[in-house]
Amino acid sequence: MDVAVVSAKVCDRLYSMSTPSVAVLEGYVTAGGFELMISCDFAIASDDAQIGDFHIRRALFGGAGPIYRVPRMIGIRKTKELMLTGKLLSGVEAADFDLINKSAPAEELDATVEEFISHLTDKSPFQMRITKMTIDRSLEADIQSLMVMEHLAVGVTLNSKDAAEGVAAFLEKREPNWKGR
Repeated sequence: MDVAVVSAKVCDRLYSMSTPSVAVLEGYVTAGGFELMISCDFAIASDDAQIGDFHIRRALFGGAGPIYRVPRMIGIRKTKELMLTGKLLSGVEAADFDLINKSAPAEELDATVEEFISHLTDKSPFQMRITKMTIDRSLEADIQSLMVMEHLAVGVTLNSKDAAEGVAAFLEKREPNWKGR
């Protein structure tokens, strides 16, 4: 099987996971590393990381997501600037470009990642899955179809054990004990 096909399948599996994924970026994040990064839900980089597509510098074409993931993240003009020039962005520049979520000095990277992840790990895994699935499809359909999907997601959510637990925990002024369903 062609490397590009396999790479695209790996990146799509990463993108389609039911749980959120966080790319932690240090050093050079180019070509395949860049494609893995854009397939993750979140990205946090050290300030001095070097992030970019890079393929064009070697007359190559990235076959695992740059043309359909990057424009949805940062818009068409910034995508063209990044991909047609082959430029590399520092972590700070990548955050300013809206390509990553956060940048931190190298010595603070682990703490920054831990703090970021802490806002994900205390949530219902069931609701995380439903919300991620609907957000991932939000740019792919018309508004009427998305409204139907939203109504269905609300119905599924309201019938979940985690929603009942979330409401009970709120009323009882305690932390919820998620069941993941």
